[in-house]
Amino acid sequence: MTSLLVAITAILGWNLQYLTFDFEFEKFFPNNHPESRAYINHTQQFGYDNDYLHIILEEKNGVFSADFVDRASQFERSLRKIEDVENIYSPLSLQHVIKSPTGIVIFPLIHSEKPTPYQLKKDSIRIFGNPFYRSAFSENGTAISIYLNHAHFGDQARSEKLLNAIKTKAENYGLKNVRLVGKLSAAGVFISYIQNDFGKFLIGSLVLSFLLLLLIFRNFKSALLPFLISLVSIVWLFGLIGMLGFRINLLSSLLPPILFFVSMSDAVHLMNALKKTNARTTIDKLKEAIKIVWIPTLLTSVTTAIGFLSLIWINTEPVQFLGLFAAAGILIAFVLTFSLGLLIASFTTFSHSHSVLEVPATWLTFVTGQRKLIIGLVCGFMLILIPGILQLKINSFLLDDLPQDSQVRMDFEYADEQLGGSKPYEVRVEVVDTSLTIWDKKVMDEIVKIEDYLLSDYPVVKVQSPATIIKYLNMASNGGLNENFIYPTDQQAYLRTLRLKDRIDPKRLDKLVTEDSKVGRLIGFFPELGSHETDLRNKEMLEYLNKTIDQHAISYQLTGTTYLIDKSHELLSINLLKGLLTAILVIGIILGIYFKSWKLLIISLIPNLIPLIMVAGILGWLGISLKMTTSIIFTIAFGIAVDDTIHMMSYYLKSKEANPLDRMRDTFKHAGSAMLITSIIMSAGFSLYLFSNFGATYYLGLFVSLALLIALIIDLTILPLLLIYFRKNAK
Repeated sequence: MTSLLVAITAILGWNLQYLTFDFEFEKFFPNNHPESRAYINHTQQFGYDNDYLHIILEEKNGVFSADFVDRASQFERSLRKIEDVENIYSPLSLQHVIKSPTGIVIFPLIHSEKPTPYQLKKDSIRIFGNPFYRSAFSENGTAISIYLNHAHFGDQARSEKLLNAIKTKAENYGLKNVRLVGKLSAAGVFISYIQNDFGKFLIGSLVLSFLLLLLIFRNFKSALLPFLISLVSIVWLFGLIGMLGFRINLLSSLLPPILFFVSMSDAVHLMNALKKTNARTTIDKLKEAIKIVWIPTLLTSVTTAIGFLSLIWINTEPVQFLGLFAAAGILIAFVLTFSLGLLIASFTTFSHSHSVLEVPATWLTFVTGQRKLIIGLVCGFMLILIPGILQLKINSFLLDDLPQDSQVRMDFEYADEQLGGSKPYEVRVEVVDTSLTIWDKKVMDEIVKIEDYLLSDYPVVKVQSPATIIKYLNMASNGGLNENFIYPTDQQAYLRTLRLKDRIDPKRLDKLVTEDSKVGRLIGFFPELGSHETDLRNKEMLEYLNKTIDQHAISYQLTGTTYLIDKSHELLSINLLKGLLTAILVIGIILGIYFKSWKLLIISLIPNLIPLIMVAGILGWLGISLKMTTSIIFTIAFGIAVDDTIHMMSYYLKSKEANPLDRMRDTFKHAGSAMLITSIIMSAGFSLYLFSNFGATYYLGLFVSLALLIALIIDLTILPLLLIYFRKNAK
């Protein structure tokens, strides 16, 4: 046995070196959802809408100065030479086209080669008088946008290489005030924070757990057994993750404290039983301890694992990853407790002693004597907090979890405030009548309705679509005047305009229309509104389009990265409810079979539902929204909190005392200490999340800790009253 445990630990420990970190926005999409599949099909035609970088160049004295335009133009041209850069869209290289009686006249939108102040003044007037051009500049003219399309990266190393190359180019041309907005810049920051949190949580778990065990047990050997089991459990789980090639993401970085402190619960109960037993020999102590804790510990491990496995209902890969591997880690800890733990215990002498944490002998007298007050207080808190549940809403902001002083967060907020938006928005349109194409006026008439709604009512800025191309060509056909940047409603005017389409860069058209001209897209940017507000606006837009669009001409569909992430939050409430109900149902069935009584089943669930209701009410009254990273509070809290209830009820039902009060005193004597120890250790463990770089992780730690402490209080007050009442009425 010893050789096998050492070999497995060595193999899995070796695989720790293969752990890698990851943050992919696409992985937060709902798995196997029809709209996710539609998005994948869409990307095969147009590429990923998130493979862009919005480069914002700031110049406090205004961007229309000869020196700045010269340096910015050289910088933009140098970007085209960087590996993995596919396209650059910038007003610095955009040409203004005019159809004149003598032919096509083309000149730069912004004169960059030794421009005179007069030329730049004229350029700025032309730009700010045209909605299409103006969207690339801040309102006060102190910032200009460059959009860079890059390859779709599968690894962070290439992303970092491109980012560093861009930053180096900016430095070479003396551009000091540069903001980078996009997945490329955000993902790297998320990964650095994830790595930081992972290391911080792992070290914090090691130090805090051992200090607490020493403080509680006041004995090095007593503290060592649960600590070693938790440590080896961590090695096994993360070695397995590394061996299987999975990457650590935002949520799986939470695993060290979860596994460390939850796995410690099994070992604490085992050691508590060893210390409480009156047997004389080590073998007899082990046998008696196993007899006491084997079934309850198996049940608590299974029920906690089920609680985490219920996260598979939240249909996003990072959440499912957390649920799956947390459950695996808990079962690994159970196996190690009754293999490695017993092995260590067989070579260790545990004296019959008391820990610092014991349920006072007078506690039961207090609970039974003040039962009306206790029940009244619990009911009072419930009445106050339940209405708060109605205030809960599902809402998420993409970068809300980053610290306020994060440069990436500030860059995104700048793009929202000064340049109209940082989040990509996309609508897919398809021709219904196969005899027509996107460029037929009957089809284009409907596309322009969508574009006009996006620009005026949503609003979305920097919209580009086939209709935008037509507006631009109409302006070129009519003297290049800004007032002619409109859609030509007359059939003949439209056909004259369309003839200029061949003058457009094919690469530009490829991004908007498929080669067969049957599918098109409208793309733009909008500010961070939150998933709740975005969902409301999407529904309003679809309601409007359903009434106004000719369904025989085109079909339309919202798609893109932003839409699918927000869609995940829309599905969150249903999936969260499914997961929680699944956990309650499965755990309830297991407990019902174990206790062989439906009344005991109900009694076992009550103390664990009360903390969830209270925490949900507190979240609602505080105005804290549910999102993917905070929605797991309830399933984690329920899966863990039920452990103490199982141990307490198991001891109570096995007690040989006939009198219900004496039976409960015996239960407090044997199980109370372990309950206090495990609850306090796990609450302290989850409190490590309060030091996270991410806001959602902070709330997860705060409210899981709170739920566990509430569950402990309910287990020590309401549960004894329910069990005593049940026992009296069972006679």
